[in-house]
Amino acid sequence: MKKLLPPLGALVGLLLSASPALGTPQGVVQGGYDEATGQLEAGFKILATERVFSEDECYPAPEEVAAVLRREMNIEVVVTQSLDSVQGFDLVNVIADETGCDRLVLATRAGAKARIFVLDSDYGPVYLAGGKGQSEESQSAGVGPLRDLTAATGDFRIADADATRRSEVLCPDGTHPLGGGMFNATPLGDDGEGIYPHSYERLGAQGGFHVTATMIDPSQGSTASRRVELQVLCGTGFVPTASPHETTYVHRHETGTATAHCPPGTQVFSGGFQRTNFTTPGVKRWGGHIYGGDYITESRAEGNGWRVRGGATGENGGELTAIAYCAEDRSLPVEEISTTGSVDEGKAATATTPRCPEGRALTAGGFSFGGSHDALFADGYFTRAGTWAATGYGWFGSAELTAYGYCAEARDTVDRADFPREQPPPPDDDDQSRAALFIGIGVAALALLAFLRRRQVVRRRRVRRPVRRS
Repeated sequence: MKKLLPPLGALVGLLLSASPALGTPQGVVQGGYDEATGQLEAGFKILATERVFSEDECYPAPEEVAAVLRREMNIEVVVTQSLDSVQGFDLVNVIADETGCDRLVLATRAGAKARIFVLDSDYGPVYLAGGKGQSEESQSAGVGPLRDLTAATGDFRIADADATRRSEVLCPDGTHPLGGGMFNATPLGDDGEGIYPHSYERLGAQGGFHVTATMIDPSQGSTASRRVELQVLCGTGFVPTASPHETTYVHRHETGTATAHCPPGTQVFSGGFQRTNFTTPGVKRWGGHIYGGDYITESRAEGNGWRVRGGATGENGGELTAIAYCAEDRSLPVEEISTTGSVDEGKAATATTPRCPEGRALTAGGFSFGGSHDALFADGYFTRAGTWAATGYGWFGSAELTAYGYCAEARDTVDRADFPREQPPPPDDDDQSRAALFIGIGVAALALLAFLRRRQVVRRRRVRRPVRRS
């Protein structure tokens, strides 16, 4: 493996660490299945790293995939032609007909029923081959009108440059996640130092929201500990019946787009992204390399699906996955609200949406830099005022930042006391001109008043001056 380094985990992130939502186009997702699923996920992480550092940015050929997994995992691995010919029991199979430059498919037969579990890099989570029907979550969630909206928060810290951390916050018992966010409680530094997300996604099986984040620090000195607040907004009776994923590879110095489309009969109500892997752009670390990697520049609803875009910088690219959360509900579709602002080069800026219309509640959010790849997405979060805010930093240049909020038909019962306050909007040019005018008038008035008072004092002194007698 070329340029494999001790801190490689920081670059690759936790590409498949998030527990998947249930219900995929291929079948029912079965994330969290002890050793069998763990082997497939671990194998994927190793091969994703191989791809990032390869000269052609491709997955290895099937035979080489098997050789790498045998060497790195110390397990038995076989190459088989198709999912119809999976061999053995608790044996990792490389599916030759499906594996190529842009795709990796692994499978294993495991469990008491000897079912086949599949990991397809085009999708992401491990799924059960041939699974049918609604997700287990939707069957047990008491599907019906969205109600009983509530929220939960948590926090975490990162203290080392380019270190990553997987964090999650879970819904109160009996409720299910709708959307979530993270907020840099320690404000971004003037140089952009702060905590930036590698992934943003709903947790179906655990019932919460997950973020894998990394510490970006352009300095070569010590890195201060920073705190992040994590949020999840939850409710009853509104869960996805499908959570399609779509993955693309963002090649070094290029851009990429992926859209996960909801299946017929369902409507998108939320979404997220996975798998970005960037380190601090432009900074040499670990032997003088500028690793970089791929970073998110858009994550938002588009049509009846969820679209993500990304760019890549430095020596490496990486994978990018779009996730759409889709449901069957008479109240759908959600209503979109948005606000656009400017992010200057070398500066941080926040765009904040208005509140949802009456009769609707804010349940999810997204953002976009409008096709620009000159800024990094720092955070997106629910505010105490019932709005959605997104923050960007102009790392490579200036950009337009749009914050998107998604409003579902429901009574808003969320206690937002633990959410951050809404930041005041930056003054526009007219506001700045008016402020300068008012300041100028005020200064002139004070100067005139001082002048008049001085003249008055001088006159009084003249009046009081005694008359000299000859």
